[in-house]
Amino acid sequence: MEREKENFEDIPLIVSDELKKILEERLILLEDIQKVIAYAEKTGFKIYDPEKDCFIAHYKPKIITYWVIYSIKENAYLIHNAYSHRLEIIEDVMES
Repeated sequence: MEREKENFEDIPLIVSDELKKILEERLILLEDIQKVIAYAEKTGFKIYDPEKDCFIAHYKPKIITYWVIYSIKENAYLIHNAYSHRLEIIEDVMES
């Protein structure tokens, strides 16, 4: 039985060779970037930067939050940058 493709796997990316090297150093897979874009485009949870004509989006599938800066170019997504972090802030609000 062939595994059904996830909805992010067909997202076409345009990534420069220079950025691919940076992503490799940051341990960020192209699959991680596709997941962020799929989530952002499906939910609308993204920020548009009109000065740079690009979007900033994030997605936290487990303990790592991935951030991607991208533009939409014809039928693909041009990736400008991506990074990740493992920081989680939990606030405990006490009533007075």
